[in-house]
Amino acid sequence: MFNLSIPFIIKEICNKLRESGFEAYVVGGSIRDLIMNRENSDFDIATNALPNQIVSVFPKAKPYGNFGTMLVIVEDTKVEITPYRDDAPGRKPQYTFGGSIHTDLARRDFTINSIAFDPVTDELIDPFRGIDDIKRGIIRCTGSTERIWEDPLRAMRAARFQAQLGFKIESSTLYTLKAHAEKLNSISKERIRDELIKLITGDYCFDGLVTLVVTGLMQYIIPELMAGMGIMHYNKSLDVLEHNLVACKLIRNTLPLRLAALLHDVGKTKTAVKTEKGLTFPNHHLQSAVMAESILQRLRFETKIKNKVVLLIKNHMFYYSPDSPVSNLRKLISKVGWDNIYDLIDLRIADRLASDFDKVFSPGLKKLISDLEILKAEKSDYQIKDLAISGQDIIDELGIAPGPKVGQLLNKLLEVVLENPNLNTKEKLLEIAKKI
Repeated sequence: MFNLSIPFIIKEICNKLRESGFEAYVVGGSIRDLIMNRENSDFDIATNALPNQIVSVFPKAKPYGNFGTMLVIVEDTKVEITPYRDDAPGRKPQYTFGGSIHTDLARRDFTINSIAFDPVTDELIDPFRGIDDIKRGIIRCTGSTERIWEDPLRAMRAARFQAQLGFKIESSTLYTLKAHAEKLNSISKERIRDELIKLITGDYCFDGLVTLVVTGLMQYIIPELMAGMGIMHYNKSLDVLEHNLVACKLIRNTLPLRLAALLHDVGKTKTAVKTEKGLTFPNHHLQSAVMAESILQRLRFETKIKNKVVLLIKNHMFYYSPDSPVSNLRKLISKVGWDNIYDLIDLRIADRLASDFDKVFSPGLKKLISDLEILKAEKSDYQIKDLAISGQDIIDELGIAPGPKVGQLLNKLLEVVLENPNLNTKEKLLEIAKKI
C-alpha cells in the first residue's frame, strides 16, 4: 500500500536490535512524513529493549532527554532509540518501561503520529487509523482527548501540526484545547518558544495562529497580541490582532521576518488616540519595538534573533516619497544595515498588504527600490566607523576633552556624509566640525 523509503542505516540499526533478540520499529512523525511524501531526516525507533540493553547492542549509545531515550550515532547518522512506554496506575498516568508497540503507540499525542513501521517485514502498524486521518487531513487525539493534558504542550503541537501540514483539527480535539488552555501555564518558556518557532515558520502558519487565538492558548503565549482584538484603525477593515496575523501569513518565510510581522503592531494597544475619524496610533512602531523585545526576552529567544526583530519593527514605518532625496535612503541603511534593508522592505510590504491597500507598491516605494539599486552599485554604506575622521582626531585637533560631546559630534558628521559622501575626507570633516 505504501512504499516507505527508510534509509539503509535505519534498517541496519533495526536489524541489529532484532538480531540481539529485541523488537524494533520506526515510529512517529517520520512515518507520517514518509506517507505524505514529505522530506524527513529525523527517524525515531521504538523497542522493547531497556536503556542498558540498548547500550549492550550499541556500546557508544548515550542517554538523550527523558523517557529512557538513547542517542545512537552510526556513520554520522543520529537516531533516537526509546524503550516502549506504558501507563502506571494513578490519577495522573506516569511513564513506565514495558508493554508492547501497541501500548507505546497508545501513549502518543495524535493518531497521525501513532503509526509504526517494521523495516524488516515492511509491516505498518496503525491501531488508531492514523493513515485514514492523514488521507483526510485531520488532527485527532490518540484515544481519549483528555490525554492531551498529560503534557499540555500537546495543545500547541496540535496547532503547530496544523500550521505545518495544513490539516484541520477534529472538533472534540479542538474543544479540549479550548477547555483547558490555562494549563499551558505549567510549560516552560523554552518549550513554548520551540513550538512557536515551528508553528510560525509553517506553510500554513495563519491557520495555526488562528487556532491559538480561538482556543485561548495565545493568551498564555503572547497575551499582548490578544489585547489587539477589537481595536480598529479608522481606515482599516481588520482589527489590530487580525492585522498582525495576516501580515505574518503574507511575509517571506524566515523566522525573524515572521516574528517581526507577528509583533510589528503589538504596541498599537498602548498608543491608541481617539480622533474625530477614529483611532490613530502615533509612534506605535517605537512602542511595538519595546514590547517585542520584552516578549522575545520572556520566551527566551536568542539575542541575535531578538535584536533583528526589534530593529525591523522599530524602523518599519519609514517614509519615502517620489521626491525623497537618496540621502534619506543612505540614512535608513545607516540605521539598519545592508543585511536588513531588504527584510525591512518586505516587512513594510506585508504591513501594507495586510492593511487592504489597493496599491501596495506606492510611487515612493518604487523609487526607494530604484534608489537602492543605485546605492548598491555605489556600495555606499556609511557608519561612524567609516568616517575619515575618528574620535581621537577630534580630541587632538579640536582640543575637545574625551566624553559624550565627541560621540555627538561624530553622529552629526555622519549625517553630513550621508547627505554628501564627497565630504568624507579628514580635512573637510575637521573644517565642518569646527563650525558645529
